[in-house]
Amino acid sequence: MLRRSTKYTKTKKLLTADLTKKSSKRKYRTKYIDIKRYFIMINELVFDNKLSPFNKVYIKQLRNRTLGQVITYDWERRGTREYELHMLPAYEDKQEFANTLAHEMVHLHQMANEGDTGNHNALFYSYRSKLNKVGLDL
Repeated sequence: MLRRSTKYTKTKKLLTADLTKKSSKRKYRTKYIDIKRYFIMINELVFDNKLSPFNKVYIKQLRNRTLGQVITYDWERRGTREYELHMLPAYEDKQEFANTLAHEMVHLHQMANEGDTGNHNALFYSYRSKLNKVGLDL
């Protein structure tokens, strides 16, 4: 148990340090490697490593004022479901990027792990306190 909490503490410190760097306050260009890196950290800190990665990840311009989205594809003949993550090419800063990724990860957890709709409902907002504890917001 001590081992897990030590790793948790190290990951939390790493995430906090990365988001509070001076360079993290300027315009951030999204990179696939950062999506993967932050996914691993947030998965450990918030979801106890129970969240499977997105099947596909795209960095692309989105409609309206959407910062990110999860797209679901159901393959009825195969009996499978796939989840795609769409993120913007740039964000105001690294904090906005990390918050958006965490937000989309909550949607993924709702659908893939909880069998929920993925809407902004009570289950979705129940993750706010867990995210706030690690310096993120919905």
